[in-house]
Amino acid sequence: MTEQARKILALVDQDTGEFEEVPRANYAFDGAHINVGIRKGRELASAASGLTDREFRVLVWYWFATETSEEAIMRTGSAIAEELGMSADALSRAVKVLKQARLLVEAGGLGRTTFYRCTPYLAFIGTGFAHREAVKDWNPPETKVREPRNRRRGKKGEA
Repeated sequence: MTEQARKILALVDQDTGEFEEVPRANYAFDGAHINVGIRKGRELASAASGLTDREFRVLVWYWFATETSEEAIMRTGSAIAEELGMSADALSRAVKVLKQARLLVEAGGLGRTTFYRCTPYLAFIGTGFAHREAVKDWNPPETKVREPRNRRRGKKGEA
């Protein structure tokens, strides 16, 4: 049985011709990859977007749960809520806000369960050409969902 040729990555000393093999590391990613728009992601992560931390966390979950570009994430709300450590009602409220801002889009359903996926403007798997085709039918999402809340409360008696 013939041995398969193996490529070796090595550093070669120009003077002596000696070489030292460079160790190889396994590929760092273990599955599908998703392209996420950095600028839009930062806009949504900022306080100016008006998203609460919980809403942003739900959005990020949908970004990284996307396994194919055009298909729904086939998980029930209660399963997603359990994974995120929140109640199904809290998840439902966050999804409602994200859907109104067109950050999540309905992508099918089964019975009374509606399935969602992230808008292709924010997260997409595929070539640039496929991405361009995917966004033709969608309006860009809102990056300012609501006016940011003033989280600091004044002391009693202050205006």
